[in-house]
Amino acid sequence: MCGRISQYRDPHLYARHLGLADPLMLFDAADRRPGYSLAPGTHPLAIYPDQTLRAIHWGYCPDWAREQHLPQTINARAATAPNARYFEQLWKTGRVLVPADGWFEWHAETAPESSNSAGPAAEVAAMVRQPYYVHLKSDAPMYLAALSSVRGTEPQTEGMGLVIVTANADAGLVDVHDRRPLAFGPEAARRWLDPALPADELEHLTRSACLTAGRFRWHRVGPGVDRVLNDEPGLIEALD
Repeated sequence: MCGRISQYRDPHLYARHLGLADPLMLFDAADRRPGYSLAPGTHPLAIYPDQTLRAIHWGYCPDWAREQHLPQTINARAATAPNARYFEQLWKTGRVLVPADGWFEWHAETAPESSNSAGPAAEVAAMVRQPYYVHLKSDAPMYLAALSSVRGTEPQTEGMGLVIVTANADAGLVDVHDRRPLAFGPEAARRWLDPALPADELEHLTRSACLTAGRFRWHRVGPGVDRVLNDEPGLIEALD
């Protein structure tokens, strides 16, 4: 799954790295600050096919779903989204990119702790959720496939926003879930944005162009990332 990302670089760097010829920043730069741990409900930057960058609410619930009191969603599965009622139209006309420097995953691990009942020296296994930060070995940005219901410069009303597309997790990633973000390098990312990309080529792109596990590294980080309001550089630093 993908429930927390980092997006801390200058937006112009993402645009240059992606190879955009004429990017247009449609957000208030004075309100932006580096995002080291962006959670659903925040407004990460998204890149649109027209080369605009906009701050978009992370979370989406179409009108018909809101009328039925269905929940907001934050992710869409690449394998099922093209035919899912939530995402079918967005898959055709709402493809965007979320530039990212990395993402977080939580791994269930055993940690020793003292057991008073067995004496002070005794240790028993306890399960903890250890957070990890996942990023490219090259330390370059990546581009997460996403879908957005926000068009043009229209106001973002309740239910409107974006979801990040997920794919099957590669063997070898720290992710213990069966999902991971559908992350692209610049060339594949530009193809994802192409509104004229045929459906068969789009399907092939989602199956074969995701950055592989061997391109990534990950390290343990402190528990501060567990609190969604925390957002500071230390959250992505490796534990000793």
